[in-house]
Amino acid sequence: MRLIIATMMALCISLSATARTAGHTDLEKEEKEAKAVLEKIGDKKVQLKFLTEPSGKVMVRIKNSHKGVIYKEIIKSDKEFKKNYDLSALAEGDYEIEVFTRDQGTINNFEVTLGKEKSAGSNYFTKVKVIDEKNVALLVKSRGEDKKYIRIMDKGHVIFEDSFEGNKYGKLFKFEKVASLDDLVFEVRDEDGDGKYLSAL
Repeated sequence: MRLIIATMMALCISLSATARTAGHTDLEKEEKEAKAVLEKIGDKKVQLKFLTEPSGKVMVRIKNSHKGVIYKEIIKSDKEFKKNYDLSALAEGDYEIEVFTRDQGTINNFEVTLGKEKSAGSNYFTKVKVIDEKNVALLVKSRGEDKKYIRIMDKGHVIFEDSFEGNKYGKLFKFEKVASLDDLVFEVRDEDGDGKYLSAL
C-alpha cells in the first residue's frame, strides 16, 4: 500500500513539473517572436535591425525585380544585431530584402528602390532629432493631403500610434520609461502601407 501511494505521489509531481515546463516553454516561444526593420542610412545603403534574440540562424536574401536571388547570407547570432548593406554595386531598379528563419519562416520582405524612388516614397520628408537623453522630436512633411500613420516601436513593441491628415506633422516626445533611445524605431506610412522607418540615432 505504501509503495502504491509513493508511486502515485511521484507521478503527480512528475506531471506537475511537466505542465509547468510546457507553460514556460510556450511563454518563451511567444516572447521570442522575431521582429526586424530596415532603415536607409545613406545613398544606396541600408541597415537591417533584428530586434529580438534569434532562435537560430537568420538568412538574408536580396532579390531582383524578377524574384531572382542575387545575394544570400546566413547570420549566426544569439542576441539582437544590426547589419549594414552597401547596395551601390547594384543597378538601378526595385529589389526585395527577405529576412528568414527556419523556425518562423519569412519574418519580413522589405522593398528597396535604387535610383528613382517610387512616387509614394518621394512624397515624404521625415526627420528625427534627439534633444537630450529623454526627448526626441519628429518632423514629417508630405506633398499629399491623404491620411498618414505614425508608429513608434521600442525593441519591436509598439509604444505609440497616431495619424494625421495634411502635409505637416511635428511632435516632441518624452520617453521616461525607455531604457535607451538607440532601440527606438519611428515608422511613417500612408494608407497603402508605403513609408519609411527611422532611428533615433
